[in-house]
Amino acid sequence: MRRCQLVLAILAATVSSHAAKQHLAKQCFKGGVCYQLNIPAETASSGEGHIYFQISGPTSYSWIGLGQGSQMAGSNIFVIYSDGSGNVTLSARRGEGHFEPEHDTSANVSLLEGSGISNGRMVANVLCRNCQQWQGGRADFTSMQGAWIHASRPGRSLRTMERDANLEQHEDNGAFVWDYGSAKGGGNVNPFVSRGEEPIVSTPPPDPAESDAEIVADTKVVSDALMTAHGTLAAITFLVLLPVGAMILRVPGIDIWIHAGIQIFNYCCFIAAAGLGIYMAIQERLSNHHHPLIGMVLLGVLFFQPVFGYLHHRAYKSTQRRTLVSYIHVWVGRLAILLGMINGGLGIQLAGDVRRGYLVAYSVVAAIMGIVFLCSVVYWELSARKSSQSTEQGGGKSTSW
Repeated sequence: MRRCQLVLAILAATVSSHAAKQHLAKQCFKGGVCYQLNIPAETASSGEGHIYFQISGPTSYSWIGLGQGSQMAGSNIFVIYSDGSGNVTLSARRGEGHFEPEHDTSANVSLLEGSGISNGRMVANVLCRNCQQWQGGRADFTSMQGAWIHASRPGRSLRTMERDANLEQHEDNGAFVWDYGSAKGGGNVNPFVSRGEEPIVSTPPPDPAESDAEIVADTKVVSDALMTAHGTLAAITFLVLLPVGAMILRVPGIDIWIHAGIQIFNYCCFIAAAGLGIYMAIQERLSNHHHPLIGMVLLGVLFFQPVFGYLHHRAYKSTQRRTLVSYIHVWVGRLAILLGMINGGLGIQLAGDVRRGYLVAYSVVAAIMGIVFLCSVVYWELSARKSSQSTEQGGGKSTSW
């Protein structure tokens, strides 16, 4: 009898130990981005209750996301990014198809112990209290598997605590099926931190296609002062210097060479801003982003403006009319100024949501200057047309450039 009781006690202890064990299912993807999942025994049995998951990846990533569902539309998405103070921001979002997911205040999630940034990796240990059901679907945690999605974007750290921060479009994404069987077990406790032990951080498998330097990166490659200098110089150039340099030619008594000298000086200012921008793009691995790409196109296009301007001046002196090179010089300059204004807004957006106030202020000033510049262009073109018609009727020389 005693032997039977002893056997039963051992079996009960074994079962209890197995139930208390925290089981973790892991998925790792390109670039050292990893996810872990734990479904406590109670949740796995009833289908209702808490789940725990971990999102981790290199700090060289702007953001990393994990979502419930087989596609973005209607999915339950969790995104992490640096908060700028050595911790991570967790943002719960609602998938809206092929658009940036919107912040979802109905998600009941919390960051747990062990979350933060250390040794070149950002980690979020997450407790979700209502992940069994969301707006776009329902999860069955009693089953043996479930559909999930993942996405991430390498690049500049967002460095913001705002949960509705603007996210640049992902570069890596996909869908996968998570094995719930290997994730089930344990009680409602943080499975990623055990008492007296270091936090459990998912270690990615070796990736021969990427070097350690690419996986472990600093959260702040370039200084805010450098970024501010680039943005300020470029903004002043395209919002003030270049438009004024173009409009000043229409002021009576202003010689063409004054216009040329001013615009060449302005272009030199842009070269300085572009140099800083190119350096930051290389350091932050953002050379393929639309903002630096547009900036480099503008740098190349404006390089030829003095040449076209000189050819335009020579041709106009001979014919007293605009020629093909005249239209190239005039309209390329105008379009470059407007494109530069737009690109400035894209640059502030790229710098992170922490600069949203700058984006609003810049947008207001750019809109005002853009409207003034466009109105002046329309006025000049109408004046030029009238002047040309008067010249043809009177047989005199045109006075309009």
